[in-house]
Amino acid sequence: MRHDVLTDQPLCAMCLSQDVVTAADTVDHIKPHKGDADLFWLRDNLQSLCKWHHDSHKALIENGKSIPIFGSDGWPIN
Repeated sequence: MRHDVLTDQPLCAMCLSQDVVTAADTVDHIKPHKGDADLFWLRDNLQSLCKWHHDSHKALIENGKSIPIFGSDGWPIN
């Protein structure tokens, strides 16, 4: 499934939201599955991310932190 997600979505979703093009190398659960097998395998719950976004921003978001997101012009997006 990982291969299919990265083939369908080869670019990092979080980078794209900031108008930055970066190859994705990690498949992420949009909503944490927390052991729920149905949610774990739900294709609509998966997104492609770069390792940096997955390991930094996504980890903070899942721990309840809010992160300012900046566009390519340097201004906050939200």
